[in-house]
Amino acid sequence: MALDNGAAAGYIKHINAIYIFRHIRYKWYLHMDKQEIISILDKWNFWNQKINTGFQRSGYLGKMERYLKMPEIIALTGVRRSGKSTIILQVIEKLIQSGVKPTNTLYVNFEEPKFGSGSNDALLPEIFDAYMEFFDPKGKVYLFLDEVQLIYKWERFAVSLHDRRENIKIFVTGSSSKLLMGEISSLLSGRYISETIYPLSFKEFLAAENIKTAPLIKSPRIYKKLREYVEFGGFPRVALEKDIFNKKIILTEYFNSILEKDVILKHAVKNVKDIKELINFVLSNVANEVSSYNVEKLFGISSQNARRYFEHLNEAFLFQFSPFFSFSVKKQIYNPQKVFAIDTGLVNAASFKFSDDIGRLLENIVAVEFLRRNQRLFYWKNGTEIDFVLRIGRQADELVNVCYSLNKRTLAREIESLERGLSEFKEAKAKLIYWEGKPVKHDKIEFQNILDFLLASAD
Repeated sequence: MALDNGAAAGYIKHINAIYIFRHIRYKWYLHMDKQEIISILDKWNFWNQKINTGFQRSGYLGKMERYLKMPEIIALTGVRRSGKSTIILQVIEKLIQSGVKPTNTLYVNFEEPKFGSGSNDALLPEIFDAYMEFFDPKGKVYLFLDEVQLIYKWERFAVSLHDRRENIKIFVTGSSSKLLMGEISSLLSGRYISETIYPLSFKEFLAAENIKTAPLIKSPRIYKKLREYVEFGGFPRVALEKDIFNKKIILTEYFNSILEKDVILKHAVKNVKDIKELINFVLSNVANEVSSYNVEKLFGISSQNARRYFEHLNEAFLFQFSPFFSFSVKKQIYNPQKVFAIDTGLVNAASFKFSDDIGRLLENIVAVEFLRRNQRLFYWKNGTEIDFVLRIGRQADELVNVCYSLNKRTLAREIESLERGLSEFKEAKAKLIYWEGKPVKHDKIEFQNILDFLLASAD
């Protein structure tokens, strides 16, 4: 489509502005000497100081200690503020405690504004060269690259370093689910291990407050904490904050920051109004089915744009989508998907109120816990609905429903739903997870209290 003179002039002006901006930042960076680079790095590293590494997440830290013994590049992904950086700092602290010299570790935070534009592919090698020249470390070097997706062609540097240096261990983190996809995945093939970092599990949430769960006593205090967890979620900083008003402020800031940095700016979203309308729609429908068709019908946003926005939200780890369970790929694609927020605190913060529909939030909590346990989620519907279909290979292995209260009406409904699911998937097991009420004996359905489910987590 041809541009009119005014539009063309505006476009050219825009391109020139971008070019000038990048050129200035690039030139500014090139004038940084190595001493200046080291001075910037110094405030983030353990070289001359102790750093507060916060609450230890023993499950993840145990995995990291095993990964340290392996030659592969370790990639940590997950939603912003989930604790990736803290885990990295805890790994460094453990290394130093084990006898590694602090100067044999290098932590680089690429959200440091003084490092300038991520479009500069010379940045990373310049930082590493400055570090090597300044410290000349003997023995194994441990390199930690935080929010590495901000750096253009970071993967080429990482692969080159990994392949030509035996005495180096590389960790990278990123707030994008596509950090290791496409061309990057091909380049790193066979050279990396990935781990998704989630906000605190309920078990971690209790541990952060020094609440013991072994043996588990289903006390009013534990249920009160569970309600707090459902309302404010598991982001570490939020969990450790005591003031409720401050919790809400932090969550709102997190949500806005993720939306701005990892969705709108990253993908250059032009129609901010449309994506905010879509997000509000998704937030009000957690644990429900959503589709691009419904979005188009309700808001006039094209199906194509809606699908693209859904992908952006998923890539930023804000939301996870559960497809319809079917052996037909076509049916999976053409049926709506169920949507779950990565953290229920974000749902309540963004909607500016604690939802009264605790049943859907409880289902969301269960969904994230399944994801934490490396389960891929599906749902099923055929006159009745199964909240979660867990599979082994292509086969349905377990059918799971979630409800808040086992009153007479909900009990009958959930049992009927699971029985119909079992008649469809004859080899599957069935489970009903509940908050309160008295379970009944059933030959084919297991009843599990929500506390028993959540605290069975390995973390």
